[in-house]
Amino acid sequence: MKRFIPLFFCSLLVVLLTAGTTVKSASACVGKSLVIGAMDNPQQQVLVQMVSILISERTGTTVKIVPIIGHAEAHEALLRADLDMYVEYTGIGQVVLLNDEPIADSKVLFDAVKDRYNRELNLIWMQPFGFSVEEIAPVGTVAEAALVVRKDTLKKFPALARLISKLGGSVDAATMAALEKASVDGNSREVARSFLKKNRFI
Repeated sequence: MKRFIPLFFCSLLVVLLTAGTTVKSASACVGKSLVIGAMDNPQQQVLVQMVSILISERTGTTVKIVPIIGHAEAHEALLRADLDMYVEYTGIGQVVLLNDEPIADSKVLFDAVKDRYNRELNLIWMQPFGFSVEEIAPVGTVAEAALVVRKDTLKKFPALARLISKLGGSVDAATMAALEKASVDGNSREVARSFLKKNRFI
């Protein structure tokens, strides 16, 4: 899934464009599209649709949703820049992906995962959506759902972090359960749009 124009091509393009061409033309090297990964379950589908609709309608950016098989595969795709972001769970990040010790306190866990991802992987954990998933939590920890985003993606889209942060804390456990139930027939995009409109995100 090669989405980024190689850096040497961008550099060459800038050189060629300097003669009588505006800087705006060269900005085409900074992509105007984003790729979000989503696992094949109602929860992930509706959350990713929320993010996709919010970004596309508030910024005009094209958002492509692609299927991902599991947590390790999604993590590796994010590191390769095949994805710009996906929904992950704090307990999975800490225990499965970072191979670190379980942490029972949700805030301590989030701060620990966010810090290591930022320092070691150049990945940013956004504010959790507002609910946790007990059934996927590794032993001795919690699993709050949150977007994980490439740091360079946030640099290319300066307004993105502030925009998607609006979703932080907006989906509690009861709301998520209702959204999942409404999405079981595959209409996750309509369910997500309804949620965003009801809560005046769009």
